[in-house]
Order: sequence, then C-alpha cells, then structure tokens
Amino acid sequence: MSDAERTEIELEEGAYLPAAGAEREETPFAELSRLMVVAIDPDRDDRLCWNAQTAPNGPWGTAWTPVSDTAYILLGTGATMDGRVAMVAQTKASPPAVHYIDEAPQGPGGSERWNAPINLGMPDGVAGFVQLAMTRDTDGRIEVFGVDEADGNVWWIHRNPPKIVDRTEKVTPPGSTTPITVHVKVAEPPDEPWSAWIPLPGQHVSRLTAASNADGRVVLVATGQDPKARAVHVNQQKAGTARSAADWTGWTRIDDAMSGTAGSQPTAALDRQGAVNIFMVGALAEVAYIRQHPPGGTGWTGWARPGMTGEVLSNVTAGLNGDGEIVLAAVGEQSQLFMNMQLDARFQQWTGWQRVARLPGFGEIAMDYNADGRLSFFGSNSRAGDLFLLSQVARDSTGWDAGFTVLADGGIGSYGVVRDLTPPGAD
Repeated sequence: MSDAERTEIELEEGAYLPAAGAEREETPFAELSRLMVVAIDPDRDDRLCWNAQTAPNGPWGTAWTPVSDTAYILLGTGATMDGRVAMVAQTKASPPAVHYIDEAPQGPGGSERWNAPINLGMPDGVAGFVQLAMTRDTDGRIEVFGVDEADGNVWWIHRNPPKIVDRTEKVTPPGSTTPITVHVKVAEPPDEPWSAWIPLPGQHVSRLTAASNADGRVVLVATGQDPKARAVHVNQQKAGTARSAADWTGWTRIDDAMSGTAGSQPTAALDRQGAVNIFMVGALAEVAYIRQHPPGGTGWTGWARPGMTGEVLSNVTAGLNGDGEIVLAAVGEQSQLFMNMQLDARFQQWTGWQRVARLPGFGEIAMDYNADGRLSFFGSNSRAGDLFLLSQVARDSTGWDAGFTVLADGGIGSYGVVRDLTPPGAD
C-alpha cells in the first residue's frame, strides 16, 4: 500500500459510492403531470393543435386537437404559476398580433378546454417577430420575449404584479365588544393585466433562449446575427420583480476563442448547485459549456467540454433527470443521437457521450421529464412534418427505448413540449 497522503473529498448531496454488493436505495420521484405537445399544424390552415399523454406516464393520444380556428406563424410555450399549459403565438393575418392562450378548467370527463386568446398586440413600429419565447419570473408571472424580424431587437412584455392598496376595516378584538379601526395592506389585481412591450436595448440578435436562475430571475441567452460567427450574449434580471429595462444587467458577450462562436442555438439548464449552465455546439463542432460562478451571479467560469463524441454535431438540448442532474442530447450530422448525463455538478463529472439512436429526420429537438422522472427526447423532421419521441427505460437510466414512438406522421410545424400539471381527473 502506498504511503502517499490520503485525500478526502466531500460528495455532492445525493451522490454516493456504493458498498460492495450493495444496491442503491431508490428515492421515489413523483409529480402529478402529463407531457403535452402544442404545435402549429400546416395541414390544418396553420392552426394551433395539441396532443398529450392520456394520463401521467401514460400513452399518448392518437389525435391532434385544434386549440382555436386562428392561423399562426410563430409559437412559444410554457406554463402558468398554477401549472396550466400556456402559449403565445403570432397571428398569420396582417397586421400580425401576439396572442396569449392558457388552459381553462376541464370540461366534463376531464376534456381539454382553452381560454379565449388575449391580444397582446405588437410593439410600435414592429412588423413582426421571428421568434417568441416564454417563461415565468420569481413571482410566477408570465414573461414573453420576441425578436424583431427587421433588426433583431429583443422586446419584452410581462404580466403585471398585483397592486397593494390600503384598506380601513372595523374589527372586534377577542374578548372585547368594542370594534376598532385598523389599516391593512391587501393585494388586488393590477389596473392593467399586462405591461406594454418594452425593448431590451444594446444587442441585435438572431435567436434567444429563456432560462431562470435558482431564485426565478430570468436569464436570456442570445446569438448574434452574423451567420458565419454567431456571438453569444447573456442578459439577466437584477431584481426579482423586474418592471423595466433598467432591471436587467444588459447584454454581456460570453463566447471566446476556446469555445468558438455558436454552431447551434445555446440551451440552458440549472444544475443541483443552483448555477445556470449554458451548452452549445461550438469549436470543432463539439459541445462546449460555461457555468455561472457563483450560482445566481453575473460571473462565469471558463468554457469546458463534457467529453467529446468524435463526430460533427449540429444541435444540442438539455433536460433534468429524476435526481435533478443535467442530461444532454446532441445530434450528429449523420442523424446520430448522443446522450450524456451529469453525475455530480460540484465536481463536474459526466458519464461521457453514449450513442443511443439514429434519428428519423432533422428538425427542432427538446427534452422534458415524465411524472415518474423518466426523460423523453422529442425530435421532428422539418421536411416531412413528423414528430417522434424516445424515452428513458427507467428514472436516471442510461438505457433508452430501442425505437421511436411516432406522435405525428406529417403535419407538424413549430412545436413546444410542456408539462401539464392539471391532467385529466386532477382536482
């Protein structure tokens, strides 16, 4: 045995080194939710349609159901604070407008219903957007971002917070028969449900990704407009309740010579240490990532790699497994699908890239988790309009289904994957 000094390290909470012959005690993952896809259907006059699991962890429906009769050309998806599916979409008719739509209470038998669209209009002087993104802030309020198709300016609109008003009330203290006057502050609905469209100046972008800090403050990751060398910029809210452009840090460029410029739209995920991680296909057509330091701050580590595939990659997306660790899915130029799972955020340990499938086509990709914590990967064939998914065989497994489940055989344009926290039969 060596006389070298022994070094003790502290594992991240939840990480473990199993004893010989010991099995890991499973911590159940449970969330009453089902996965849903909302999409623009070119075969149905560009109407919004949806399909979902029939129950948490259940099979998918066989039919796509329209949300409304309006034609749309852009879509962004998300969820309300109470777990209802929500979306924003830009109308196809001229002049265009952005509509906000969310789930209504279920109909008889748990049938899906949608509230009437709310017209959010368009910013003055903007003829249309090329992208819409949607997320929630610290208070759970919906925030919407649009990229101007003419010059790449980023515009922002948000739900207004409740207003706090003073009320005078008469109350009788316990043990007394004489009422007294008290002044209380109560929350009431705002005078205007939504803000005006607000510009976030300082950068012209082509695409953006919306993410969140651990405390809910929104982080935007945007790529520049030069198609030969897309710079990467970050802008995040300084305050929990942001109301104006002054409540943002401003755009900061984070790519460098080591990372290269963006070869794919960056994706972002929050690790178990509470730090935002940004991943993209960068130099050498491999995945590079950068991590917030300290968590929740405005500083960033240097760029690193979670291993290399040895192939030319075209796209990457990120999700969280049942233990809250980051899982990456990357697409190769020969339709290969690779997966890589983080083992420990503190020590930046990864399983390494594993080739798990060959994709039926190229298009938008996304990942989200099922009610039992299993991840599902979604991909589309943008030429044929197909949509397909591949799921983990068990929570936190490195095994994936041997074949894809086809959700749509044509007819799918832009789409978004959301978790519906009000599945059929839920109270």
